[in-house]
Amino acid sequence: MRFNDAQSRAVSHFKGPCMVLAGPGSGKTTVIVNRIRYLTEERNVPPEKILVITFTRTAAEEMKERYRILSDGNQGVFFGTFHALFFKILKIVYHYDYSNILTEEERYRILTSAASFAGISFDGEKDLISDISEEISRIKNSGEMRKDYCPTSTDKESFWVIFREFERTLREEGKIDFDDMLLLTRRLFADRPEVLDFWREIYDYILIDEFQDICPLQYDLIKQIAFPKNNIFIVGDDDQSIYSFRGASPDIMMAFRKDFKSEKNYESITLNVNYRCMGEIVTAGLNLIQRNKKRFNKELKSGRRVLLSPGLIRFRSFPEIRKEYGYVVNMIEDLNAKGIDYSEMAVLYRTNMQPGALIAGLKAKNIPFTVRDAVSDIYEHWIAKNIFAYMELADYKDRDETGKWRRLFLPIANRPARYITRETMRRENLDLSVLYMENRGKSYVLERLDKLKYDLSMIKRLNPAAAVKYIRKAVGYDDFLKKYASGRNLDTDSLFEILEEIEASTAGFDTYTAWKAHIEEYTMLLKQKQKDRNRERGTGVSLLTFHSAKGTEYDTVFIIDASEDFTPYRQAGTREEIEEERRMFYVAMTRAKNRLFVLHAEERFGRKYEVSRFVKEAGITEGTPKAFSR
Repeated sequence: MRFNDAQSRAVSHFKGPCMVLAGPGSGKTTVIVNRIRYLTEERNVPPEKILVITFTRTAAEEMKERYRILSDGNQGVFFGTFHALFFKILKIVYHYDYSNILTEEERYRILTSAASFAGISFDGEKDLISDISEEISRIKNSGEMRKDYCPTSTDKESFWVIFREFERTLREEGKIDFDDMLLLTRRLFADRPEVLDFWREIYDYILIDEFQDICPLQYDLIKQIAFPKNNIFIVGDDDQSIYSFRGASPDIMMAFRKDFKSEKNYESITLNVNYRCMGEIVTAGLNLIQRNKKRFNKELKSGRRVLLSPGLIRFRSFPEIRKEYGYVVNMIEDLNAKGIDYSEMAVLYRTNMQPGALIAGLKAKNIPFTVRDAVSDIYEHWIAKNIFAYMELADYKDRDETGKWRRLFLPIANRPARYITRETMRRENLDLSVLYMENRGKSYVLERLDKLKYDLSMIKRLNPAAAVKYIRKAVGYDDFLKKYASGRNLDTDSLFEILEEIEASTAGFDTYTAWKAHIEEYTMLLKQKQKDRNRERGTGVSLLTFHSAKGTEYDTVFIIDASEDFTPYRQAGTREEIEEERRMFYVAMTRAKNRLFVLHAEERFGRKYEVSRFVKEAGITEGTPKAFSR
């Protein structure tokens, strides 16, 4: 196989530390597997002395298979994730087995219980548990239990109560999570140096893929194993470091250079030829990413010859979101008719809340698609369920179904405030007559019950669009949502976007029954796609977030909602956060081999949005190249 000069230097690096800065599409996996072959065949290194670490089990299996083919079946090299390596170490010493590893279901159960123990009620808000879980993981991955840490998921006191209760329950149940694998290995190495020495003898050469995704604790542990030989070969791209929520940072790649540059045989190599993307895409990506201050300076170029007409990047702005998504659906149809397979196209977005309306458009045109992430179904969100509860209460007729009125009423009893007590809500036979009886003498409650009765009678007469608007304004749900977000330190705009999308989805439906049937059909489709999301890419268009897009490539990529508040995301405020958002957009752009569509809507479900600053920074301008004219 022919290599360029930089690839050849990387493949033939023998002893000492080496940092390979691998830009998008630069052949990093090829370099890694060929270096393994170089070590085993040219330098006679026993395969079992080589440790190769990747960040996912799938990537490890793929690399192992590529090496098997390349080496004609010569095995013995350990290919695995950090967690696979550390669990292997812990199994031998502590006799763990896989039953000790905490499952996602168990994690959710324990965190929910811990949060209840801390006095936090959820009202069906699964996102809160996810946020708490993410913060606990970030703290453990840092390796520092800082008591001055200020959580964002909940108040400080509650967070630390949850943290301690979560940890206590894990120990009680004999469970460890993935973060514990790192912490326990660090403690083991500190308490029993002979164990660390054993593993230092086992592995002479360490290769790490996607090094930009490493967290501080992983870096510390791998340095311990590599010492004193320090034959540690890292491959990564600081410009693609997008997992700060896991503790990753470009700082760690920079720390590697600082830690090892004085070592004998230290090398730093840049793979700067992008064999994936056409030149226009490489140039635009470089224009963008050079705006970041915290990065290694590198010149990147395309290794592709120009095979298409000019206009490989198209930016389009639309007056509103439906026109943007309609354009995506129509363009996918056109490109497929011109010979581009659906599986060679992808739609990328910043958050998993965005693609709902797009999915409906693809379904309407019978365009096959696959979903790589767990897309959030807005109709499963507690806000949607609150809206449904009001509409179903208004239309409630079946007095024989025990407890149905109560089940519908409880989630919205005090949304907005009606001062219904917990004691009253515990009544099994709860209905309006019981509420009146329980609150006689409380004029301020009775007034609100009178209004609820009137509101339900009005909602019953309205079509879905008018009913949702009435619930928001006349019932006072908007005001409730503002107070709710303020009281829990939540992003108000995110909650209102969900509410506005729910309202927008009512368009064209005359009755709640018809709207509900559409929702049920959409939810069933989404659930089926979720079941299939872990399979290999099939025959459909891929829908995935910027985060999930890393490591993929497609002939044609659509970046939707290239708008301020989405990319960069509205909650990004510091320079470091903006730089990571810029890296995410860079990753999204460089998934495209031949065509890149960057799209923006001036209005999304009633809200105005400005074009993302990243579009201008990349030098992408609006136009209609002849090669893509419709």
